Amino acid sequence: MAVVSLKRNEEEMLLSASPSRVSLRLTKVDLPEKHQLRLQELGLRPGKEASIALRGAFGGVVLNVAGSRVAVDHRSARHIEVEVLA
Repeated sequence: MAVVSLKRNEEEMLLSASPSRVSLRLTKVDLPEKHQLRLQELGLRPGKEASIALRGAFGGVVLNVAGSRVAVDHRSARHIEVEVLA
């Protein structure tokens, strides 16, 4: 697995556990390289700001990223760490 990460801090949480409609910054993506590359193509990479627009019934999330919406399945959301922005 390829891991792309920014500096860790105590306020990090998993994307799957983060609050909705709050500004977030992606801090770590711990997924296999081919999945990580696809997320980067969609604009999801460490340092990028996003917010959760919708939550799916089985744990997936729809993110607002730079004016676009990107769906992330529940398995991937458990391998992406974010921090809540003030």
